[in-house]
Amino acid sequence: MVQIHNQLDIIEQIDKFIARSESEIEELFAKRLKEILATLSNMYNKFVTSDETSYTDLNKYNRLSKELERIATALNNDYKQVVKMVEVSQQRIYVEQYLMMMYLFEVYQSTETGFSLPNAETIAIALKNPIEFLGLVPTLEQHRNEVIRKLNIEITSSLMSGEGYWKMAERIEKAVGFSKHKARTVARTEGGRARSIADEAVTEEMKKYADIDDMWLSTLDTSTRHAHRELDGQKSDDEGYFHYKTMKARAPHLWNVASMDINCRCVKLKLINGQLPSVRRGRDYRDPGYQQRLADKIAEHMANGDTYAQAYKKANKRVIAPSVVVPFITYEDWVDKAK
Repeated sequence: MVQIHNQLDIIEQIDKFIARSESEIEELFAKRLKEILATLSNMYNKFVTSDETSYTDLNKYNRLSKELERIATALNNDYKQVVKMVEVSQQRIYVEQYLMMMYLFEVYQSTETGFSLPNAETIAIALKNPIEFLGLVPTLEQHRNEVIRKLNIEITSSLMSGEGYWKMAERIEKAVGFSKHKARTVARTEGGRARSIADEAVTEEMKKYADIDDMWLSTLDTSTRHAHRELDGQKSDDEGYFHYKTMKARAPHLWNVASMDINCRCVKLKLINGQLPSVRRGRDYRDPGYQQRLADKIAEHMANGDTYAQAYKKANKRVIAPSVVVPFITYEDWVDKAK
Protein backbone atom coordinates (compact mmCIF):
# COMPACT_ATOMS: atom_id res chain seq x y z
CA MET A 1 0.00 0.00 0.00
CA VAL A 2 1.42 3.37 -1.07
CA GLN A 3 0.98 6.12 1.52
CA ILE A 4 1.38 9.68 0.28
CA HIS A 5 1.45 12.34 2.99
CA ASN A 6 3.75 14.94 1.47
CA GLN A 7 6.21 15.60 -1.35
CA LEU A 8 8.99 13.72 0.43
CA ASP A 9 6.89 10.55 0.10
CA ILE A 10 6.43 11.20 -3.61
CA ILE A 11 10.16 11.77 -4.10
CA GLU A 12 10.87 8.48 -2.30
CA GLN A 13 8.39 6.53 -4.44
CA ILE A 14 9.76 7.88 -7.72
CA ASP A 15 13.32 7.19 -6.57
CA LYS A 16 12.28 3.54 -6.10
CA PHE A 17 11.00 3.35 -9.69
CA ILE A 18 14.28 4.79 -10.98
CA ALA A 19 16.30 2.34 -8.86
CA ARG A 20 14.21 -0.56 -10.18
CA SER A 21 15.05 0.43 -13.76
CA GLU A 22 18.75 0.53 -12.90
CA SER A 23 18.55 -2.93 -11.28
CA GLU A 24 16.89 -4.43 -14.37
CA ILE A 25 19.70 -3.08 -16.55
CA GLU A 26 22.31 -4.44 -14.14
CA GLU A 27 20.73 -7.91 -14.32
CA LEU A 28 20.73 -7.78 -18.13
CA PHE A 29 24.46 -6.98 -18.30
CA ALA A 30 25.30 -9.54 -15.62
CA LYS A 31 23.62 -12.20 -17.73
CA ARG A 32 25.49 -11.10 -20.88
CA LEU A 33 28.83 -11.11 -19.06
CA LYS A 34 28.20 -14.61 -17.74
CA GLU A 35 27.39 -15.90 -21.24
CA ILE A 36 30.45 -14.24 -22.84
CA LEU A 37 32.79 -15.67 -20.23
CA ALA A 38 31.24 -19.13 -20.43
CA THR A 39 31.56 -19.24 -24.23
CA LEU A 40 35.18 -18.08 -24.23
CA SER A 41 36.01 -20.53 -21.44
CA ASN A 42 34.62 -23.39 -23.53
CA MET A 43 36.62 -22.22 -26.55
CA TYR A 44 39.77 -22.03 -24.43
CA ASN A 45 39.29 -25.54 -23.07
CA LYS A 46 38.49 -26.97 -26.48
CA PHE A 47 40.96 -25.26 -28.81
CA VAL A 48 43.83 -23.61 -26.90
CA THR A 49 46.95 -25.70 -26.33
CA SER A 50 48.85 -23.02 -24.33
CA ASP A 51 48.52 -19.37 -23.37
CA GLU A 52 51.34 -18.45 -25.74
CA THR A 53 49.51 -19.94 -28.73
CA SER A 54 45.99 -18.89 -27.69
CA TYR A 55 45.65 -16.17 -30.35
CA THR A 56 46.78 -18.52 -33.14
CA ASP A 57 44.64 -21.40 -31.83
CA LEU A 58 41.45 -19.33 -31.61
CA ASN A 59 42.08 -17.63 -34.95
CA LYS A 60 41.99 -20.91 -36.86
CA TYR A 61 38.92 -21.22 -39.09
CA ASN A 62 37.95 -17.65 -38.07
CA ARG A 63 36.80 -18.91 -34.67
CA LEU A 64 37.66 -15.68 -32.88
CA SER A 65 36.19 -13.31 -35.46
CA LYS A 66 32.96 -15.33 -35.57
CA GLU A 67 32.70 -15.22 -31.78
CA LEU A 68 33.34 -11.48 -31.72
CA GLU A 69 30.56 -11.05 -34.28
CA ARG A 70 28.20 -13.12 -32.09
CA ILE A 71 29.08 -10.98 -29.07
CA ALA A 72 28.38 -7.81 -31.07
CA THR A 73 25.00 -9.16 -32.21
CA ALA A 74 24.07 -10.15 -28.66
CA LEU A 75 25.04 -6.74 -27.30
CA ASN A 76 23.07 -5.04 -30.06
CA ASN A 77 19.97 -6.98 -28.92
CA ASP A 78 20.75 -6.15 -25.28
CA TYR A 79 20.83 -2.45 -26.01
CA LYS A 80 17.49 -2.67 -27.80
CA GLN A 81 16.13 -4.16 -24.57
CA VAL A 82 17.72 -1.36 -22.56
CA VAL A 83 15.93 1.21 -24.74
CA LYS A 84 12.59 -0.54 -24.10
CA MET A 85 13.30 -0.81 -20.36
CA VAL A 86 14.11 2.87 -20.05
CA GLU A 87 11.11 3.93 -22.15
CA VAL A 88 8.73 1.82 -20.04
CA SER A 89 10.32 3.22 -16.87
CA GLN A 90 9.99 6.80 -18.17
CA GLN A 91 6.30 6.34 -18.94
CA ARG A 92 5.55 4.84 -15.53
CA ILE A 93 7.47 7.57 -13.71
CA TYR A 94 5.61 10.24 -15.68
CA VAL A 95 2.19 8.74 -14.83
CA GLU A 96 3.00 8.11 -11.16
CA GLN A 97 4.52 11.57 -10.62
CA TYR A 98 1.51 13.19 -12.25
CA LEU A 99 -1.04 11.17 -10.25
CA MET A 100 0.66 11.49 -6.87
CA MET A 101 1.19 15.25 -7.18
CA MET A 102 -2.39 15.81 -8.32
CA TYR A 103 -3.64 13.67 -5.41
CA LEU A 104 -1.61 15.72 -2.93
CA PHE A 105 -2.89 18.95 -4.45
CA GLU A 106 -6.58 18.00 -4.52
CA VAL A 107 -6.68 16.58 -1.00
CA TYR A 108 -4.61 19.42 0.47
CA GLN A 109 -6.79 22.04 -1.24
CA SER A 110 -9.99 20.09 -0.51
CA THR A 111 -11.03 20.58 -4.11
CA GLU A 112 -11.73 18.50 -7.20
CA THR A 113 -10.02 19.77 -10.34
CA GLY A 114 -11.62 17.34 -12.75
CA PHE A 115 -8.15 16.63 -14.13
CA SER A 116 -7.46 14.04 -16.82
CA LEU A 117 -4.15 12.23 -17.28
CA PRO A 118 -2.47 13.00 -20.64
CA ASN A 119 -2.82 10.20 -23.17
CA ALA A 120 0.04 7.90 -24.17
CA GLU A 121 0.83 9.87 -27.36
CA THR A 122 1.04 13.17 -25.48
CA ILE A 123 3.33 11.61 -22.86
CA ALA A 124 5.60 10.12 -25.55
CA ILE A 125 5.93 13.51 -27.28
CA ALA A 126 6.65 15.23 -23.96
CA LEU A 127 9.38 12.73 -23.07
CA LYS A 128 11.23 13.07 -26.38
CA ASN A 129 14.49 14.96 -25.87
CA PRO A 130 14.50 18.17 -27.95
CA ILE A 131 18.28 17.86 -28.45
CA GLU A 132 18.75 15.06 -30.99
CA PHE A 133 22.20 13.84 -29.93
CA LEU A 134 21.07 13.75 -26.26
CA GLY A 135 18.14 11.48 -27.12
CA LEU A 136 17.80 8.00 -25.62
CA VAL A 137 18.44 5.96 -28.78
CA PRO A 138 21.51 7.86 -30.11
CA THR A 139 23.03 7.95 -26.61
CA LEU A 140 22.68 4.20 -26.12
CA GLU A 141 23.83 3.48 -29.67
CA GLN A 142 27.02 5.36 -28.91
CA HIS A 143 27.48 3.35 -25.70
CA ARG A 144 26.85 0.09 -27.55
CA ASN A 145 29.43 0.85 -30.24
CA GLU A 146 31.90 1.84 -27.56
CA VAL A 147 31.58 -1.38 -25.54
CA ILE A 148 31.79 -3.57 -28.66
CA ARG A 149 34.97 -1.77 -29.67
CA LYS A 150 36.42 -2.09 -26.16
CA LEU A 151 35.61 -5.80 -25.98
CA ASN A 152 37.21 -6.49 -29.36
CA ILE A 153 40.36 -4.64 -28.31
CA GLU A 154 40.58 -6.24 -24.85
CA ILE A 155 39.97 -9.83 -26.02
CA THR A 156 42.36 -9.56 -28.98
CA SER A 157 45.07 -7.79 -26.95
CA SER A 158 44.86 -10.34 -24.16
CA LEU A 159 45.16 -13.28 -26.55
CA MET A 160 48.06 -11.73 -28.46
CA SER A 161 49.87 -11.09 -25.17
CA GLY A 162 49.37 -14.72 -24.09
CA GLU A 163 47.90 -13.58 -20.75
CA GLY A 164 45.68 -16.62 -20.23
CA TYR A 165 41.92 -16.98 -19.77
CA TRP A 166 41.61 -15.45 -16.29
CA LYS A 167 43.42 -12.26 -17.22
CA MET A 168 41.26 -11.96 -20.32
CA ALA A 169 38.14 -12.54 -18.19
CA GLU A 170 39.24 -9.69 -15.93
CA ARG A 171 39.57 -7.37 -18.94
CA ILE A 172 36.12 -8.41 -20.19
CA GLU A 173 34.54 -7.78 -16.78
CA LYS A 174 35.94 -4.26 -16.73
CA ALA A 175 34.70 -3.52 -20.26
CA VAL A 176 31.18 -4.84 -19.59
CA GLY A 177 31.12 -3.14 -16.19
CA PHE A 178 32.01 0.16 -17.85
CA SER A 179 29.12 -0.25 -20.26
CA LYS A 180 26.72 -1.31 -17.49
CA HIS A 181 27.60 1.79 -15.49
CA LYS A 182 26.94 4.04 -18.48
CA ALA A 183 23.58 2.36 -19.20
CA ARG A 184 22.54 2.75 -15.56
CA THR A 185 23.50 6.42 -15.72
CA VAL A 186 21.24 6.83 -18.76
CA ALA A 187 18.37 5.12 -16.91
CA ARG A 188 18.85 7.38 -13.87
CA THR A 189 19.08 10.52 -16.01
CA GLU A 190 16.06 9.68 -18.15
CA GLY A 191 14.03 8.69 -15.09
CA GLY A 192 14.80 12.03 -13.48
CA ARG A 193 13.92 13.85 -16.69
CA ALA A 194 10.56 12.04 -16.87
CA ARG A 195 9.85 13.09 -13.28
CA SER A 196 10.59 16.75 -14.08
CA ILE A 197 8.54 16.75 -17.30
CA ALA A 198 5.52 15.23 -15.53
CA ASP A 199 5.95 17.72 -12.70
CA GLU A 200 5.88 20.57 -15.20
CA ALA A 201 2.66 19.23 -16.73
CA VAL A 202 0.90 18.82 -13.39
CA THR A 203 2.08 22.26 -12.25
CA GLU A 204 0.28 23.84 -15.21
CA GLU A 205 -2.95 22.19 -14.00
CA MET A 206 -2.38 23.30 -10.39
CA LYS A 207 -1.81 26.93 -11.44
CA LYS A 208 -5.43 27.10 -12.56
CA TYR A 209 -6.50 26.81 -8.92
CA ALA A 210 -3.65 28.14 -6.76
CA ASP A 211 -0.37 30.05 -6.71
CA ILE A 212 2.50 27.60 -7.20
CA ASP A 213 6.16 28.28 -6.43
CA ASP A 214 8.99 25.83 -7.05
CA MET A 215 12.12 25.27 -4.97
CA TRP A 216 15.26 23.41 -6.09
CA LEU A 217 16.39 20.55 -3.82
CA SER A 218 19.91 19.16 -4.24
CA THR A 219 21.29 15.90 -2.90
CA LEU A 220 24.33 17.34 -1.19
CA ASP A 221 27.17 14.85 -0.86
CA THR A 222 30.65 14.38 -2.31
CA SER A 223 29.16 13.55 -5.73
CA THR A 224 27.04 16.70 -6.07
CA ARG A 225 28.37 19.07 -8.72
CA HIS A 226 29.18 22.62 -7.67
CA ALA A 227 26.44 24.17 -9.78
CA HIS A 228 23.75 22.08 -8.09
CA ARG A 229 25.13 22.93 -4.64
CA GLU A 230 24.57 26.58 -5.44
CA LEU A 231 21.04 25.88 -6.70
CA ASP A 232 19.92 24.13 -3.48
CA GLY A 233 17.03 26.05 -1.90
CA GLN A 234 16.71 28.47 -4.84
CA LYS A 235 13.15 29.46 -5.74
CA SER A 236 12.08 29.72 -9.36
CA ASP A 237 11.46 33.18 -10.85
CA ASP A 238 8.07 34.58 -11.87
CA GLU A 239 8.23 32.60 -15.12
CA GLY A 240 9.12 29.34 -13.36
CA TYR A 241 12.84 29.27 -14.21
CA PHE A 242 15.86 28.45 -12.07
CA HIS A 243 19.08 30.28 -12.91
CA TYR A 244 22.75 29.34 -12.86
CA LYS A 245 25.21 31.76 -14.47
CA THR A 246 23.85 32.41 -17.99
CA MET A 247 21.70 29.27 -18.07
CA LYS A 248 18.12 28.72 -16.98
CA ALA A 249 15.82 25.71 -16.63
CA ARG A 250 12.37 24.99 -15.27
CA ALA A 251 13.48 21.87 -13.41
CA PRO A 252 16.35 19.42 -12.85
CA HIS A 253 17.31 17.55 -16.05
CA LEU A 254 15.78 20.26 -18.25
CA TRP A 255 18.83 22.47 -18.86
CA ASN A 256 19.55 20.61 -22.14
CA VAL A 257 23.22 20.83 -21.17
CA ALA A 258 24.93 17.48 -20.60
CA SER A 259 27.13 18.73 -17.76
CA MET A 260 24.04 19.96 -15.88
CA ASP A 261 21.65 17.09 -16.64
CA ILE A 262 23.54 13.77 -16.73
CA ASN A 263 23.33 11.74 -13.52
CA CYS A 264 21.54 14.56 -11.70
CA ARG A 265 19.71 13.51 -8.52
CA CYS A 266 18.07 16.87 -7.76
CA VAL A 267 14.31 17.38 -7.49
CA LYS A 268 11.79 20.18 -7.07
CA LEU A 269 9.58 20.99 -4.10
CA LYS A 270 6.31 22.91 -4.51
CA LEU A 271 4.81 25.62 -2.36
CA ILE A 272 1.03 25.87 -2.77
CA ASN A 273 -0.16 29.38 -1.93
CA GLY A 274 3.14 29.80 -0.09
CA GLN A 275 2.66 26.67 2.03
CA LEU A 276 4.24 23.21 2.06
CA PRO A 277 1.40 20.78 1.33
CA SER A 278 0.82 17.70 3.47
CA VAL A 279 -2.17 15.41 3.93
CA ARG A 280 -3.03 13.03 6.75
CA ARG A 281 -6.28 11.98 8.31
CA GLY A 282 -7.28 14.25 11.20
CA ARG A 283 -4.61 16.96 10.65
CA ASP A 284 -4.98 20.51 9.33
CA TYR A 285 -1.78 21.23 7.40
CA ARG A 286 -3.12 24.55 6.09
CA ASP A 287 -3.21 26.01 9.58
CA PRO A 288 -1.13 29.27 9.44
CA GLY A 289 0.40 28.67 12.86
CA TYR A 290 1.58 25.20 11.87
CA GLN A 291 3.02 26.47 8.58
CA GLN A 292 4.92 29.24 10.42
CA ARG A 293 6.34 26.80 12.99
CA LEU A 294 7.35 24.46 10.19
CA ALA A 295 9.09 27.27 8.29
CA ASP A 296 10.90 28.41 11.46
CA LYS A 297 12.10 24.89 12.25
CA ILE A 298 13.32 24.41 8.64
CA ALA A 299 15.25 27.68 8.87
CA GLU A 300 16.76 26.56 12.19
CA HIS A 301 18.02 23.27 10.72
CA MET A 302 19.38 25.00 7.62
CA ALA A 303 21.28 27.44 9.82
CA ASN A 304 22.98 24.38 11.31
CA GLY A 305 24.17 23.25 7.85
CA ASP A 306 21.34 21.03 6.61
CA THR A 307 20.09 21.15 3.03
CA TYR A 308 16.51 22.26 2.52
CA ALA A 309 15.42 18.65 1.97
CA GLN A 310 17.18 17.46 5.14
CA ALA A 311 15.77 20.38 7.13
CA TYR A 312 12.24 19.77 5.83
CA LYS A 313 12.45 16.08 6.67
CA LYS A 314 13.55 16.78 10.26
CA ALA A 315 11.07 19.61 10.77
CA ASN A 316 8.23 17.51 9.40
CA LYS A 317 8.85 14.94 12.14
CA ARG A 318 8.99 17.50 14.97
CA VAL A 319 6.29 20.02 14.07
CA ILE A 320 2.79 18.57 14.43
CA ALA A 321 -0.24 20.05 12.68
CA PRO A 322 -3.34 20.66 14.82
CA SER A 323 -6.06 18.03 14.99
CA VAL A 324 -9.20 18.78 13.05
CA VAL A 325 -11.99 16.97 11.25
CA VAL A 326 -11.27 17.43 7.55
CA PRO A 327 -12.28 15.49 4.42
CA PHE A 328 -9.65 12.85 3.68
CA ILE A 329 -9.14 10.10 1.12
CA THR A 330 -6.20 7.72 0.77
CA TYR A 331 -4.07 7.77 -2.37
CA GLU A 332 -5.31 4.32 -3.49
CA ASP A 333 -8.96 5.26 -2.99
CA TRP A 334 -8.35 8.54 -4.85
CA VAL A 335 -6.80 6.68 -7.81
CA ASP A 336 -9.73 4.23 -7.91
CA LYS A 337 -12.13 7.17 -7.91
CA ALA A 338 -10.15 8.92 -10.66
CA LYS A 339 -10.30 5.82 -12.85
